[in-house]
Amino acid sequence: MTYLEYVVEKVSQNGRVGRLSYNGQDFRTPLLFPVVSLITGTTANGGGLWKYILQADHSNGLLRRNLPVMSQVLHFLDFIPKKQNALATWRKLGIKRRYLEDVCLPVEYTAPIFLDSGGFKLLWNNSIDLSAYGLSMEDGQGFQSILKLQENFGGDIIATLDYPLPPKLAASEAKERMQKSLDNAIAAARLLQKPSHWKPFLYVAAHGQDRDSMSNYVRQVFDEAEKEELKYYNFGLAVGSLVPLRGAHKTTIIVDLIKGLQDSIPAHRKNITPIHVFGITGSLIPILAYLGVDSFDSSSYVQETRSLSYINPETMRPQPVLEMEELTCNYRVCQQANLEHIQDALISEVSGKPVHNGNYKSKYYADIALHNLEMDFRIVDQTREAIEADYLQEYLIEHIKKLKHLQPAIDAIASEDIELKIRLSRTLISVSKKQEFKKNEQVISLKYKPDDFNVLNNGYAPLSGKHIMLIIPCSGEKPYSKSRSHRFITERIEKALGDVTTLVDKVTLSGLYGPVPEKYEDAALVVMHELAISIVDCLDKKLYLRSP
Repeated sequence: MTYLEYVVEKVSQNGRVGRLSYNGQDFRTPLLFPVVSLITGTTANGGGLWKYILQADHSNGLLRRNLPVMSQVLHFLDFIPKKQNALATWRKLGIKRRYLEDVCLPVEYTAPIFLDSGGFKLLWNNSIDLSAYGLSMEDGQGFQSILKLQENFGGDIIATLDYPLPPKLAASEAKERMQKSLDNAIAAARLLQKPSHWKPFLYVAAHGQDRDSMSNYVRQVFDEAEKEELKYYNFGLAVGSLVPLRGAHKTTIIVDLIKGLQDSIPAHRKNITPIHVFGITGSLIPILAYLGVDSFDSSSYVQETRSLSYINPETMRPQPVLEMEELTCNYRVCQQANLEHIQDALISEVSGKPVHNGNYKSKYYADIALHNLEMDFRIVDQTREAIEADYLQEYLIEHIKKLKHLQPAIDAIASEDIELKIRLSRTLISVSKKQEFKKNEQVISLKYKPDDFNVLNNGYAPLSGKHIMLIIPCSGEKPYSKSRSHRFITERIEKALGDVTTLVDKVTLSGLYGPVPEKYEDAALVVMHELAISIVDCLDKKLYLRSP
């Protein structure tokens, strides 16, 4: 097997340019890995939207263009669940061979495939049942099961099995999950450094709740790496748990986490340790590259497509594709596309067969997705060019001028970068006082289960004098009655009913526990529990099922 090698080509004061060499091909960093679903059916011919993103569009498909891609190793659970025989064939032949042999016009894909561990599925869970496939995540076997799948599918780059940290998780539970991630990483590295025909490049997943905990985590990784059996084993670091922070616009925390990671990389390891960030792309790319991040991955290009959003090439903001009058992008998929056909297809009620202009809906969803992805590629290319020209600081400042919401992130960097701070003082008005973190945020716990609270077991009865039961959905903020949505409902009811409001007994429907009467809202097991559904998991299924 051809090994992958990472080399730093240029280190500037701000950011660096590197090279991933694989199979006689060179890929420059900073580099973007599009996140894709590769196993979407019993053969490589299926896939709905993914079929066109990957290979059915012969001019623009990512595999046809031989671009490096990332895939979550457990994504097959969303497409061929409980089809053990079908998965067995994928495992026997590997992904690249399936696309070479199954597709009518064979896909001769030779670029590296980055297989993530699927740890994101563990963001709100402690385990996944893989027993149907002869695999187990229990009793310390998880990292081996994931490694086996990564090997079977032919991963050229892989990430260790990790347990991401939900925002606001109790510190004790975060420490426990970080230790499990660390144990998996070291065990995987020890196993992979032994003689074998399969030698993927390993990224150790890294997590932390703040700068200190991230720094401590990475320090432990390298303490283990300096031991004799791993002393000459090269690996990268892949930062996880950032997607929820990005969604909550907590960019200064993201900056601090990257700083914490950099703090603990030994000097002699810095130029041989590539840094990847999971799930962060778009406008944060120049900021993260400035901090020394080498690669990124993106699934947002597909998420934006689901909402029928087209990234405007000028403003880099999403706009409704159904309201557009022309395609202003000069990227080739847009030059080949017909906006009227796209809009007609997206509103068509035809399903399971070509729309009136001869193509399946999936083709038009893919057109939008590939355009959106190209906008991310463009930012990465511009960032790399700025580093090569020793112009990244200037590029970053111009970038922030257009995107004021990123000002807190650059202020966080400037707090330890005197040159940048001086330049900012000349060109921008600092808003560093507007920090986004809150000192008294309610912590959450993942330890609570549905049976921990049952209103029927608590002897509940409506309070005396209450004759009306109001049942409303739960809110993300707790206690429920103090949330914005519940306060709004209460205010409207009081305004409409007046004194009759005293007759109302409010019950909230919790996603975990079911009915929660108001008198129990302050209980720790109600306030601290957290139930979340992975939007990413749902996304693949909906886009796959929407059209062939």
